[in-house]
Amino acid sequence: MMQKILCVVPCKRRIKIRLVLVTLTIVSLVVGWHLSYRCSSALLPPKPNLALDHFRTDRSLKSYLEKINILIEPSKVVCPTTTQLLVLVTSAPDRFEHRDAVRNTWASHFPTYFIMGLHGNTVEDLMVENYVEAKMYSDVIIYKFKDHYQNLTLKTALMLEWTATRCPTDLVLFKTDDDVLVNPWVMKQLVKEHAGRDLVGYKLLNKKFHRDVYNKWFVPRWMLNEDHIEEYLSGTGYLINGYHLRDILATAYKTPMINLEDVYFTYLVSKRKLGLNLTHDRRLSPFKPWLPGACMYFKLASSHSLSPAEMTQHWRGVQRLGREYDMGNDVCGDDVTWSEMFLY
Repeated sequence: MMQKILCVVPCKRRIKIRLVLVTLTIVSLVVGWHLSYRCSSALLPPKPNLALDHFRTDRSLKSYLEKINILIEPSKVVCPTTTQLLVLVTSAPDRFEHRDAVRNTWASHFPTYFIMGLHGNTVEDLMVENYVEAKMYSDVIIYKFKDHYQNLTLKTALMLEWTATRCPTDLVLFKTDDDVLVNPWVMKQLVKEHAGRDLVGYKLLNKKFHRDVYNKWFVPRWMLNEDHIEEYLSGTGYLINGYHLRDILATAYKTPMINLEDVYFTYLVSKRKLGLNLTHDRRLSPFKPWLPGACMYFKLASSHSLSPAEMTQHWRGVQRLGREYDMGNDVCGDDVTWSEMFLY
């Protein structure tokens, strides 16, 4: 009997000790998690200035455009006819090397113009170098608004408006960026294949909106509450049938703006409001080959995210293969499926 009593007492003590240890472990984990959260938050940089606050008071595209004047444009505009291609390139005031790379490579194959804003909000922010550049090349269009990534929707709208007022409707507009290498031979073929289509580009399906304020493509929920985008065309380069330009603009005037121009114009306005068809063509790629071979670039109508040096380098190979193509020679074979896996 005495042995049983002696056994029960230490057993109870061990149980209590275990309970205390478990409790201390849980408490330490909670405290540790809380401290790590507070410390990690303290180590994060301050939230970036995304320049989105003005959208809280005004989401009307028309009211923005009415306040923006054109400062510089070519004295003579070359407009293509009979469903030929017009290229408008979004650029920024200080990206001189990118524009020169485009001029010295593929731009000579199409009427090509660069569109940009200012470093600030006033005429005084117009860079002298941009003025000289515009006079020298006569391919620069400058508007009076602050050139900022979050203003790409405004820049694209100005691009559509400029084209609709300066050129006839029987053309195809290619909206692209100044870090995109265009292959004129494949692009001309692609335009013929998609003649009459509404919008053509690299289609992205069922994508989520980014809600992280540190993300480049952040969209606040107060701007657009839905979580998924059914489909849209990558803004790195897409084709628009000229006959739809005025309808797209008129519909955009009635559609609250968001900061992602490709989602806004190709999905919210063109697809959802107007019911236009978005045609996928992987040759209008938002990526670039990670292999340096000329055939990798020649298989694509456009490649994205090239530095000026890369554009100049790879253009030599594209141009050489293009000359062979013009002579009727077989260039790189007919199969294009293999190249998709080599893009990034």
